[in-house]
Amino acid sequence: MKSGTAFLSAVLAAATFAIGAEKNTGGGFSRSVDSSWEHAATQYSPPILANGDLGMLVDYRNCQFQDVPSYKNIKCVGGNYFPSNYRAGRRTDNRALASFGYFVERVDFDGRENAAPEKWSQHLDIFGATSEVSNSYNGGKTTVDSTAFVAADSPVIAVLKRFAGEPPKSYTFEYIFSERGKTRKKPLHMTYKIDGDEIDFALEKAKNSLAGKIKILCDAKNAKISNTKDSVKITIDNPRGDIAFYVAIVDDFQKNKPEKQLAEIRAEIDKGWAGMLAAHKSKWKNFYGDCGVHIEDSRVEATYYTALYNLKCWSTQWSIPVGILPTHWNGMFFGFTFFNPALCATEHFDEACKIARYWNSFPKLVERRAGRPRSPTGRRYSWLSLEDGNEGTTMQGRWLDHILHMGNISVEAFTCYKYTEDAELLEKTVYPILKGCAEFFRHQAVYRYESGRTVIGKYCDLERLHSPVENAMLTTCAAVYALQSASQAADILKTDRELSDEWKKTAADLLRYLPNDGEKYIAYANADEMSVGSIGGTVPYDVLARSDELARNTIYDFEKNGLHVGNMYNVGTRICSWYAAWLSCAMARIGDGEGAKRNIERATDSIGRFAEIFEINEPSVMSVPWCSSPQGTYIQAVNEMFLQCRGDTISILPAVPKDWKNYTFKLRAFDNIVVEGKCVDGKPEIKLTALKNHSGREKTVIISNGIPKKITLAAGGVERF
Repeated sequence: MKSGTAFLSAVLAAATFAIGAEKNTGGGFSRSVDSSWEHAATQYSPPILANGDLGMLVDYRNCQFQDVPSYKNIKCVGGNYFPSNYRAGRRTDNRALASFGYFVERVDFDGRENAAPEKWSQHLDIFGATSEVSNSYNGGKTTVDSTAFVAADSPVIAVLKRFAGEPPKSYTFEYIFSERGKTRKKPLHMTYKIDGDEIDFALEKAKNSLAGKIKILCDAKNAKISNTKDSVKITIDNPRGDIAFYVAIVDDFQKNKPEKQLAEIRAEIDKGWAGMLAAHKSKWKNFYGDCGVHIEDSRVEATYYTALYNLKCWSTQWSIPVGILPTHWNGMFFGFTFFNPALCATEHFDEACKIARYWNSFPKLVERRAGRPRSPTGRRYSWLSLEDGNEGTTMQGRWLDHILHMGNISVEAFTCYKYTEDAELLEKTVYPILKGCAEFFRHQAVYRYESGRTVIGKYCDLERLHSPVENAMLTTCAAVYALQSASQAADILKTDRELSDEWKKTAADLLRYLPNDGEKYIAYANADEMSVGSIGGTVPYDVLARSDELARNTIYDFEKNGLHVGNMYNVGTRICSWYAAWLSCAMARIGDGEGAKRNIERATDSIGRFAEIFEINEPSVMSVPWCSSPQGTYIQAVNEMFLQCRGDTISILPAVPKDWKNYTFKLRAFDNIVVEGKCVDGKPEIKLTALKNHSGREKTVIISNGIPKKITLAAGGVERF
């Protein structure tokens, strides 16, 4: 197996694409785009640069212009894209993210301002977390190349401009303290004062008092600073060579003094551009590590690693929101997400366990008993939450009637324990979540008829299903998972024995009455419409046996007849990337590698120019690029072609497509086992390693759906196949 460095080098080599390659009509696979691409004006979406605290979009000049054609036709939930800068958790009214302005530039030749470069190209380097831009002016006599990044662990935007050829008369970098949009309006609920290279601001009407500074710095010796009523300008005459600009956005949100933060940031900046960039890239390299999948399908691989990049960008101190942007539900936290199966398998335990701890951070705020005191330990989490656990949504909608996300939250929590075997995490964090979700379902959602029929009551199920319906497939499977996982955790901890038995029985009773038509599972009893939720017992909740013929039939039926209803909203004509990845994962779980490949390719067909996954992306609908929700599902689907874990069974290469003849992978299995594999010309080699804190339980290993083999790995033990 390759070393970590070699593995990453291989990935990097495979993920570098020529600019001309993005002109394919299948949705693109390059992380580069240029001005020769004829559809740039209507399909270009700015890439993200973020560190989980500070998030932004940058255009093809590594700026944040508000009126270039690139943004006009990009529609999304929340409005058009106008790049601006936001910090996680900073809200104007406890819900809307506060705007901290944006930056633009002017390149002048003989007093004539060029509105835009004559030619341009942009590349997103996800492994270094930088945007690389080249702009051509003055009939090709002048080039302005640029590198931009958000520092990996500090609230600093760094932009380097490289001037070559005939120098412009002047160059101006302007930071505008304004709301996003074409009209320069004062940021909502902000007061501010501008003096020299600093903007002092205070946020009014915020839950917590908030005040801070924005400081704009430049390393050019001949830089001239000027101000307007809402901006700081830095102008350099006849710019040549490399000139770096830095924007530090600090505040007292965490009770840290802005002055002290600025001093620390200034010390880092004083080390020079090269030092800052090297430190930034090193931290991102450490994030990727050596876990992942390397395959010959460059489109899938590019999307896979870009999805990981996306999750890291949005990983805040609390959990992973939809995104740190107003267009992404104002940086709120969905209960209906599946991050941890992907994060844990790729060894990102810090990010994964953070998510679990978030759901256990404020139990009093999520114990919505709805007048049912007989459920004193039940938890009714919000569909959409803020940093403190309070309700996030301000709109009325059917999503307020969802309860299936308690199953998702159970998955996120229990997955962390399954991979880490962290007993303290299980006892103090995971089990309280599992118990709370199970008790909610048991007391407030499960109904038993005199006949013995046991169902989930009327709730709004996922996807296009409208009115609340009884015994909806996806919601029922979510409840089953919550009940089963709580029972398993209780048995491990040797606690709540009577409750554990009741949870097991209730789950079994619900499974007995899943809605079906005798041939396949259906969305709900007598349903006359299709839903991706019908496959929910296989993916995402994995509560049905692999041998369940109804489940298998459901998967193939939805692929054949249901792809046209594959969006969460009543828009579009085909399956979205999120649900296509679900279907791919379901195919992998029933051992159909060709089906898994077919559907992961469907998911990949709707990616953007930088290999970014949209919530929905098809000719008639473009909605929310860089949305975090689909990312984990995509990664999980690819991972499960190579490795699946269920109980004490490890299935290796269960659904690798026949034409994937050359690949390498390194993934985590349950119970602190590392599985590595390489295949050259269709001949795989497999290695299993138990980490030192492994329990040493007997495992069943299945290679390529072959004959099961029993193994026991002691701490540090190795098994080869």
